Amino acid sequence: MNVRAVVRTSALLVTIGVGACSAQSTDLEPEVQLAAVYPPGGSLDVSVDATITIAFTHPMMAGMEAYLALHESDVTGPLVPGTWTWSQDRMSATFAPAAPLQPRTDYAIHLGGGLRTAMSQPVSFEMYGMQMGGQWATGNMMRGGMGPSMMGSGWQNGDGTYGMVFTFTTA
Repeated sequence: MNVRAVVRTSALLVTIGVGACSAQSTDLEPEVQLAAVYPPGGSLDVSVDATITIAFTHPMMAGMEAYLALHESDVTGPLVPGTWTWSQDRMSATFAPAAPLQPRTDYAIHLGGGLRTAMSQPVSFEMYGMQMGGQWATGNMMRGGMGPSMMGSGWQNGDGTYGMVFTFTTA
């Protein structure tokens, strides 16, 4: 084999090797996780002035605040008026209610199943959601009064759930 053939063969192998490595690296990309919820699900005696915050392991796509909600009572209860604001790095969102929360009242933070990162990756609730007191928002739970507004594609996850719900009670 002459030198040119060796160089061409080596270049081909390097190209194939680099292609194989890059294909594998996307398979090894870390899954996007819900990192924190405050207050965690099941919390009692939460201050009516508490800061409601959620955090993720990656920056979130613009517009994802449309799939974040705070309900009075449970996930079928009325929406609490207010505004979700993203941190500068878009890895956490904070809810500012239009008025203080009501004392001795149940609330539910609803995170839609279609939440996506800035790179359009879906968010997984599976690893930490239940550990933070979350429960799956199922179709039966949603049909209990939510209607179609929170059952669309942005709210539904590929697994058929409608995200996760974290309930808490104020002091």
